[in-house]
Amino acid sequence: MVRVARIVLECGVIAGFAVSCLLVALRPDLMRLTDMAVRPTLLDDYAYLAAQSPLRAEDDLVGIIQNPPNIALWGLVATVIASCAAYLFFRSRVRFAPPIQLAAMLGLLAGAIWPWLGTVRPEAALVLAALAPVGVVGALLYEPRPPDHSHWPMGLIAGWLTVSGIGAATALVFMKLNVSSELASLVGLLALSLIGAQVQFSMGKNVSYAVAIIWAMLGIAAASMSLSMTVSTACVLGIATMAVVVVRVTT
Repeated sequence: MVRVARIVLECGVIAGFAVSCLLVALRPDLMRLTDMAVRPTLLDDYAYLAAQSPLRAEDDLVGIIQNPPNIALWGLVATVIASCAAYLFFRSRVRFAPPIQLAAMLGLLAGAIWPWLGTVRPEAALVLAALAPVGVVGALLYEPRPPDHSHWPMGLIAGWLTVSGIGAATALVFMKLNVSSELASLVGLLALSLIGAQVQFSMGKNVSYAVAIIWAMLGIAAASMSLSMTVSTACVLGIATMAVVVVRVTT
């Protein structure tokens, strides 16, 4: 009975995370539809309350990731959702599999909830956005059982959570510190490269984490290429950094 309850809880948390990712991606972006120069972000209401101008479209890492403007980022969202199904599939093939770690469960819950808090509780949203990748990455790094196939889809999910979490932090830094949106995005991309590289070194050959970050940066670069060459260049440098790390951990 306990095992059945645990399985139901795990499936519910992972399914809820996948559904949240899909609904956030499908959520209409009214400013983009009206072809205006700026468009709302998940933290847009807070920006106006703080008497700040909203992030520019080319520098909005949160909106670019969670409201995909191109096929590359749509593909990443679809892959994240497919990774949830793959994780459950691989775990179902292991008889008497140990329960998923509490840290991973909390991380996935935080990843599912925080986008919906962005316009009403931005500080709470940032805290949850930061806890989401920490929980999932921590569970992967300190998993007591040997790595198996289920680590690969969870690594990709962790990478995507890292990108979206740093995007949320970037938006809040822009709003709180009154810096330019381009500078905030550059700092965010630098942090993403450094954190991503360090985590990937710790994960070793489970390079799905780095793949998610590289994929996201490719999509961000494509989305901002005609708007901000600075952001696009930062993405290219970040991709090169992560590619070097992948080579190092796999050879």
